Amino acid sequence: MNGCRLYTAASLMLLTTFLTACQKSTPAPQQEEPGITAETEIIPEPDAGSEKQQLNVAISTDIAPYVMKNATTGIEVDIATRALPDYKLNFIQMPYAKLQAAVAEDQADLALGVQQFKDVEGIFYSDNFIDFTNAAITKKSAKLKIEKIADLADHKVLTWQDAYRELGPEFEKMFSPDSPQRKNYVEVADQGQQVKQFWEDKAAVIVIDKAIFNAISQATGHKLDEVEYHAIFPETTYFKANFEEPSVRDAFNAGLQKLCQSGEYAKLLKKYNIDLPGTICDQKSKP
Repeated sequence: MNGCRLYTAASLMLLTTFLTACQKSTPAPQQEEPGITAETEIIPEPDAGSEKQQLNVAISTDIAPYVMKNATTGIEVDIATRALPDYKLNFIQMPYAKLQAAVAEDQADLALGVQQFKDVEGIFYSDNFIDFTNAAITKKSAKLKIEKIADLADHKVLTWQDAYRELGPEFEKMFSPDSPQRKNYVEVADQGQQVKQFWEDKAAVIVIDKAIFNAISQATGHKLDEVEYHAIFPETTYFKANFEEPSVRDAFNAGLQKLCQSGEYAKLLKKYNIDLPGTICDQKSKP
């Protein structure tokens, strides 16, 4: 009887030791916070100040190499993104004719590729940020002699919207809305269509930026050695951006200056195969 008691006591001691060891090795359950289960992914809070202010940016419809792939690439997209690194840019595409009024009509915080025809209260214009080299282009097979603006008078002329206002006083006088030569003058909103119409017409003259013409023509299978370039316009047409807030305009100008000084602007021109006689960086280097 005493042996059985001793055996039972020893067994109880061993069982107690075993249960104690198991309790020590099993971690205590963590108390879950309200609304969070074991399956919930916990995402850390962003650092204070990491959110960039968003700007709605009016930009033209696709015109390679300036704006491409629904405004996800192109030199204008790249310049704006790099010039305003502290902002998140949301690009809104629209026809060129609507860009001028986009900020004034509260459709955007800034617009790229505009010109300052006159001062508008509450609209702030940047320095020149991109420049186009425009030419009159004809097919060699048409054998047209175009040596000066006056030579365009008797030919069908394909241009972009409002081109008559942007290519100097002689061109404006010749093709203004009340001019008799206006009957031969066609403005095309989509420059892809403008180039297409040129290639479909045997004797039309297209007035367009050379880089745009070359990019679209090559992309659609046309050969550049079939055309002639007539340099009858001022060497360069400059475009600006306009803004609702002067502080953002100032940041954009400062960003352009940095792109020029670092050489990044020149690299972007090379990336998009844009060959210019001069750039905005040449202007900024002048005293």
